[in-house]
Amino acid sequence: MFNSVAEHKQNVEAIIKNINTISLELKKMKEHSQLLLCDLTLHFTRPVQTEDSTEAEKCNALSEESKMSDVPLAPNRFST
Repeated sequence: MFNSVAEHKQNVEAIIKNINTISLELKKMKEHSQLLLCDLTLHFTRPVQTEDSTEAEKCNALSEESKMSDVPLAPNRFST
């Protein structure tokens, strides 16, 4: 009888240790998922401008300016 009580106590202690380990791992996973969620939120609310996107915006602005200057002028019929 004493043997079975000792074995039962060891089993309960092992189970408690496993539950504590699982609990710690779940806490780590929760923290990690919260950090990932923060990263996603920051990324989509304030996207980082890379040099490529900045360069593309400059090119688009220059392109718009050049389109306006390429408009042919109507001939002046009233000149002498």
